[in-house]
Amino acid sequence: MIKIILTTIVIFTFNFSYGQNLYPVKFESCKLSRFCLDCGEPKAELPENGLQFLINNLNPKASKKINGAITLQILVDTLGNSCLISAENKTNISVKKLDIENAVNSMPTWKPASKKGKLSNSSISIELIFKDGKVSFRRLEFDFSKNTNFKSVGTSEIKGSKEKNLTEDWIVFNQSNSGIPWDMSRSIAVDNANNVWVSTDNGLVKITDGNFKVFNSDNSPIISKRGKSFTTHLTIDANDNIWFSDGYNGYKFGQNNWTVFDTINSPLRWTIGIQPDNEGNVYFRTFEGLRKYDGKQWTIIDQSNTDLPMERISGFFIDSKNRTWIGTYEGNIRIENGETTNFENSDSPLLKASISKIFEDSKENLWFDLYSENKENAGMWLLKSNGEWQSIRPKNSELFTENDINDFLLDEETNILWIALNSVGLIRYDITNDKWETYTPANSNIPSIHVMKLIKDKKGIIWGATFAGIIKLKSK
Repeated sequence: MIKIILTTIVIFTFNFSYGQNLYPVKFESCKLSRFCLDCGEPKAELPENGLQFLINNLNPKASKKINGAITLQILVDTLGNSCLISAENKTNISVKKLDIENAVNSMPTWKPASKKGKLSNSSISIELIFKDGKVSFRRLEFDFSKNTNFKSVGTSEIKGSKEKNLTEDWIVFNQSNSGIPWDMSRSIAVDNANNVWVSTDNGLVKITDGNFKVFNSDNSPIISKRGKSFTTHLTIDANDNIWFSDGYNGYKFGQNNWTVFDTINSPLRWTIGIQPDNEGNVYFRTFEGLRKYDGKQWTIIDQSNTDLPMERISGFFIDSKNRTWIGTYEGNIRIENGETTNFENSDSPLLKASISKIFEDSKENLWFDLYSENKENAGMWLLKSNGEWQSIRPKNSELFTENDINDFLLDEETNILWIALNSVGLIRYDITNDKWETYTPANSNIPSIHVMKLIKDKKGIIWGATFAGIIKLKSK
């Protein structure tokens, strides 16, 4: 049996407080979208012998060999039920082999957090450090008042390519060498004038010819929470309007005019993605279906009017044939001329994995990022215009066996596919020469193993948003 050692509480700073995945490894079993971070007086409390229960319910074969640290973000609802939201794994054993999600989700009842005498949904973070058959336990508390910056570099779970074999180099912009207000960035986009826009955990940034302009609660309607202007899910619509979210509210910025969409003037509650179409409409992915805005009015797309397998939307796309593709975590559908296909009886990859992102190239081929707990069914897939499916992955490689894809970008001019692989860094696939390169913080100047979003600007330069700054591909 692993011996448990309780140590002192760690004071930990962070920068947002509502309903966020704190760590890179995400879990999909939690259904609540609204919860506070480490809140309450009193805060949520571990059940008696709860930690021993957690340790005892790890995979016994894996736990015998484990060394290193793992940090867990656990949601505790008002009934005291626990659910694993996210984790950062720095042990020698994979999260899947540890079976830690099942261990957390089956824990005895917690004492829930309380705010002003009312029970509250809250997430707490704990760190487990395994060494020589012993485990140290630390609960991480959050002090929002002392933040000046935050970033996450991390150690890649997969060894990168040899440095001498890498083709590209990158310029890194962070808080120490540029006008970026916060190193942790979530998304990136480019407008028609080739301005690069970046959503960070403390403000929206506009980059114009090397100049940085920051929008936050001081000079815009962006709501400040505990002194920080959290922004995410950045996109630009067909009319060159900037759209983003603070998680709960939606924001539109165009022609120097701001519009804030909240629960009073819109059906938005909690946003997990924003995507425009080519007609000027904007779609918000939520835990309760899609919300469509056409510039004047809102439309709700959910199970009441559409044959969605579930309402938690994982991906959305409208292709050049006006077919609507919608991914959920319990299946996918395609709507064409009012008819819905659900792929339940198909032999396509859409039977076993959820759509995260689709890109259509100039030849009407569709490139898919698919999510599945079984990574053999996930990863990059190509649906050719003739209806043939092709898996895009290197032979004899661990690249896509454990890690999910955060984003991808197909550069048709160079025939290079860029893949942002979670907890690794960047993958460069030269399609013409069938050559794969893996960029990590250990072998390149990619600053973080968490590259969240990729874009290509009007000059053909690739940019990326990471958890430790912004990257820009060096021109040759």
